[in-house]
Amino acid sequence: MRQREPRPVTQVGPRQWWPHLLIVVALAGVYVNSLRGPLIFDDRATIIDNATIEHLNSGRVLQPPRETSVAGRPVANLSFAINYAIGGREVGGYHAVNVAIHVLCTLLILAIFRGVTSLETALAVALLWGVHPLNSEAVDYLTERTESLMALFYLTTIYCAARAARRNANVAWWTVAAIVACGLGMATKESMVTAPLVVVAYDRVFLFPSFREALRRRVWLYAGLALTWLLLAALLWQAPRGLSAGFSAPDGDAWTYLLNEAVMIVRYLRLAVWPSSLVLYYGWPRPLSVADVLPQLIAIAIMMAGAAWAWRRWPRAGFLGVVFFLTLAPTSSIVPIATEVGAERRMYLPLIAVVTLMVMAFRRLVPSPRWRVTALVAAATLLAAATISRNAEYRSSLRLAETAAQRWPSPAADSMLGVELAAAGRLTEAEARLRAAASAYPPARYYLGTVLVAQNRPAEAVEPLRAYIASQPPQLDQVRLARRQLAAALVKAGREEDAALAYRAALAADPGDAEAMVQLAQILLRQGRFVEAVPLLRDLTVRRPEDAWVFGGLGIALASTGRIDEAIDAFRRQLDLDPSNGHAQQNLARARSMRGR
Repeated sequence: MRQREPRPVTQVGPRQWWPHLLIVVALAGVYVNSLRGPLIFDDRATIIDNATIEHLNSGRVLQPPRETSVAGRPVANLSFAINYAIGGREVGGYHAVNVAIHVLCTLLILAIFRGVTSLETALAVALLWGVHPLNSEAVDYLTERTESLMALFYLTTIYCAARAARRNANVAWWTVAAIVACGLGMATKESMVTAPLVVVAYDRVFLFPSFREALRRRVWLYAGLALTWLLLAALLWQAPRGLSAGFSAPDGDAWTYLLNEAVMIVRYLRLAVWPSSLVLYYGWPRPLSVADVLPQLIAIAIMMAGAAWAWRRWPRAGFLGVVFFLTLAPTSSIVPIATEVGAERRMYLPLIAVVTLMVMAFRRLVPSPRWRVTALVAAATLLAAATISRNAEYRSSLRLAETAAQRWPSPAADSMLGVELAAAGRLTEAEARLRAAASAYPPARYYLGTVLVAQNRPAEAVEPLRAYIASQPPQLDQVRLARRQLAAALVKAGREEDAALAYRAALAADPGDAEAMVQLAQILLRQGRFVEAVPLLRDLTVRRPEDAWVFGGLGIALASTGRIDEAIDAFRRQLDLDPSNGHAQQNLARARSMRGR
């Protein structure tokens, strides 16, 4: 059989710079009102509480905190560290980088499509995708840079692989570039796992007559891309998300998750065509049966069968169907993400296939170039206006919570809104929302307890806090906080003995919890249980060597058990740390007089 040469990638000529400028200007205009958006929700753990981004020049930056949005994603964490090195935690710089990443992704889409179709089609796909409001979450929500940055490496991998197949190309250079980009993507987000498969599918449809020929010609590229899976496996092993994702996650029922995803995939497609009523948080998977989602399952089965049929009859359309399902599969199939059943950012890459199919269909239906241009301008304008409106909702975390509760009512949305109402000082409204959510959504019990304590009703806070602790894995950071909150509520309610038991339970779960040690030590000192307090306070002098109170408490406990010389040493250390402390001076004087007697 006569060997088929790979189709050359069409170059945008030197006078065709305007499509790139158009995209940059359009996206800058669409997202300019996002630059002053505040930090919201997970941004606190990603940026504010994430000390590793302060260490750009050390290996710590590649070891982000566990069970956070950047855990096991060192390249994403590195990008936040670069932001920090330039502007600290000033939020505008982070937003500017998110917008820049989105612009680069859009330009890559233009370049990739320009190699296999006309400039008109490539520009239409890139422009409509770039201004589409369904992408706003990945741009406006700083933490979700993980999605757009991964997509940037995904698209770069495809682009470099395509360039490596051009005639007269530096094959080795472009091959290495594709493999490096794929590796960086694997270290950015796990959804990159399908990139090598999409490259193979691209080669088969656009460059080679068979998979066998593609493998023969591109064996080193495919081998290098496959090796990046080992990098991903190592990162997952080093920093697993066992508390939020995977088959071992609490409530990680794969079948229930799959049924929920049938609902979500159909919703994603509806939002791709008619992007109204966008939602930031869809909550946990709901208990569903096959009968509940049978129409959605049938629709998805028809779409998958259609993609398989189109692969044989119309390979380009079939390729888009394959890309849609492949890029969506890591987050929307059988691998449970127990804390978030759906997320619109998951459509960041799959949306490319949907937009392309719509553009292709419109071109067939409307042969007139003038009408096609008119329709493109109109569609881009409407989508841009919707995106600008959605950006404005990201100016307030309370507004985002309100829209989630209105547009996708669920116990999780009620809980999120309750938390934001409490942060705004609207405690009565917050309590109502959290009570409504608490029976079905365990985290709401924790927040309800904190709201009741804030309302000076500690006795009422005890039950929801205990219920939350009993329902969640003990290793969760929030469970540790709930144990402290429960003990503090018991103290305020006058139940010190129960509070001491609660602090001991907190220390049994986390022996290094210094704050729980301090609170327990205070209770023991108030109760006159000095013998029990001494070892606890000695441990604290190691954990908190600059805390004057710890040495003062130790001195009191030692003096009260007759160990005067040790007590004097403790009081002296307290005064070294806090020279103006009158109580410490009096305690030292009394201890010296006791030694004299």
